Amino acid sequence: MTEGRAHCSRRVNRALNDENLQKALIHAMTGLRGRRNVAFETFDFKAGQAELKRRRQANLDRLPELLEQFTQRLAAVGGVVHLATDAHEACEIIGQLCVNAGLELPAGKRMVVTKSKSMATEEIDLNSYLEGLGIEVVETDLGERMVQLTHTRPSHLIAPAIHLTKEDAAGVFGTEASVEAIQRHARESLREKFIQATVGISGANMAIAETGTLVLVTNEGNADLTTTLPPVHIALFGIDKIVATLDDAVAVLRMLPRSATGQIISSYVNWITGPSRSADIEQSLTIGVHGPGELHCVILDNGREKMLDDPLFRDAMTCIRCGACANACPPFMAVGGHQFGGHAYNGPIGLVLTPFHHGLEDADLANTLCAQCNACQEVCPVDIPLPRQILEHRRRGRKSLRKRAVVEMWKRPELADRVLRAAAPFSGLVPGTPRLAQTPYRDRERPPEVDGEPLTIFASCLGDRAWPQAVAALERIGTAAGFKVGFPKAQWCCGLIAANAGDFDAGRELGLKLASSLGDSKGLIVTPSASCFGAFTMDAGGWGLDVDPELIDRFRDSTRFALKVLERTPSLVNGERMSLKIAYHDSCQSLRQLGLKREPRRVLEMAGYDVVDLPDIANCCGFGGSFSLEWPGVAARLADWKLDAIAKTGCAVVASDNPGCLMHIAAAARRRGVKLRVAHVLELVAEHLS
Repeated sequence: MTEGRAHCSRRVNRALNDENLQKALIHAMTGLRGRRNVAFETFDFKAGQAELKRRRQANLDRLPELLEQFTQRLAAVGGVVHLATDAHEACEIIGQLCVNAGLELPAGKRMVVTKSKSMATEEIDLNSYLEGLGIEVVETDLGERMVQLTHTRPSHLIAPAIHLTKEDAAGVFGTEASVEAIQRHARESLREKFIQATVGISGANMAIAETGTLVLVTNEGNADLTTTLPPVHIALFGIDKIVATLDDAVAVLRMLPRSATGQIISSYVNWITGPSRSADIEQSLTIGVHGPGELHCVILDNGREKMLDDPLFRDAMTCIRCGACANACPPFMAVGGHQFGGHAYNGPIGLVLTPFHHGLEDADLANTLCAQCNACQEVCPVDIPLPRQILEHRRRGRKSLRKRAVVEMWKRPELADRVLRAAAPFSGLVPGTPRLAQTPYRDRERPPEVDGEPLTIFASCLGDRAWPQAVAALERIGTAAGFKVGFPKAQWCCGLIAANAGDFDAGRELGLKLASSLGDSKGLIVTPSASCFGAFTMDAGGWGLDVDPELIDRFRDSTRFALKVLERTPSLVNGERMSLKIAYHDSCQSLRQLGLKREPRRVLEMAGYDVVDLPDIANCCGFGGSFSLEWPGVAARLADWKLDAIAKTGCAVVASDNPGCLMHIAAAARRRGVKLRVAHVLELVAEHLS
């Protein structure tokens, strides 16, 4: 049954109000991010990312050939490949293999199957199927065991029970609340199951075509017992796990543990080539010595070939299931994987995979929890364009009434103008809600003061209506630098708000109107909105917007524009004025899409300010355009974390280069009663003009 929006909202709100869950998520996510950063201090992430992406894409290009090669090589060492087109067929194959393995069990003895952690088995709901056959299924990974005993699902790709504290785990196992006691109980209770098991089921991190080898990357040691003690070993994995060579597997190993858990290498890396065998007695080969006598590989399609054939989603098949995208995702840290995901897979990659495995509606409500902050792609070890892929699913999925209403209004600038002017006097009265400007910039715009090189301002809809002081500051800086500043009043919106809501048609329509309004302008076109600059010059082609390249070439973001102006004429600002400490908030698009890290800080330093970086609590302030309209509670949580980070700096002023972020942080500060000045970089520069 398809979940309704009201039910989804209740789940999200429960997660936000669950103190234990919040404690567990914050501790886990910040810890994993910190360890990942340390691990890549000794390894060039960008170089490793580029190499692994190249290798994974090359493997996809040869996938049918590699699948055939793996099948032949595995057969040569005594293993068997079974191909499954969908979840049902995979369950039937594994079920029959288990039944066959249990034929020699004494009458009335219930068969035991042990499992190591495998998201593919979650994908096909294997446990329920096997239990329906009367088989006892025992998860042996500590997190998976807790999930199994609580009758829930994994909340993270690599850490299934990341939503549980040690107190929760103690309650599950009936032990004292210490890590040592919980692990001791799990060890003691599972030892008997390992010995009793007739079949061990695992996944595979890689399957190497040239040797027929399975590679399992683990930490606990349970996978070793699962794949070596039972007489039969069954490995279930998707066709995407096949790699060509040992070198390809090593390239994955360089990036996977670092990205997943911050380890240089995991505790165990198992290389399994066929069943157990020995030739120690007269050099006569025998199968099944200390380990399994049978090895079966069930290779799953279940929508993967469809993904492979889709040019936009093909890159998702390069995923190595490290979970780094979830670790970096701010909304994920706020609500957890049971909310941020679909039937089995969660996190940003889960929003991409789920529609192919379980249908679009299984994750389209969770899809709206993505704030499009780009943090997931930034840390992805194979550089999957997850934000764009998530947006494509959003385009095809259900739209909330609230988002549809906003987009419909935004498509009609005259209507939007009337509504925003009427709402401005009342905006911000409710604590935590955004405040609109009483007088938009378009009403303040003046004739040019100098007759120099032309410069056109694109204010952006939020710059014009919510943060006009940034636009006015841009006008002052441009004028001081000798530009003849103009502002075509027909301009409105770049289309980002509509595209982020999943309405690409409306985004394209708004983008075309903007291009038309700026068509007669001259010189550079500068915007104080980093996100709008990125949307119009980099993203809009994906919405179907075809704009004159010459117009795009004239666009500049205000940070790089201001930096160039100040480097050319340092005397424009009085850098000797009393230095003020400024906390700097990197807007998501500015940092991750435009690559602006040093530039805004350099602009402020040249203007005489002392810039302080924010500690990492959450990567995003929580605005996300229409995201903050649809999920105000989640957006508020992210903003609170941002305020906490600002407070740790001791600064009374926070700056950024994006009007949406400034509006959102200012609203959160008012809600909390925090005395904090929130300013655009341009405002602070304009205040120090000579």
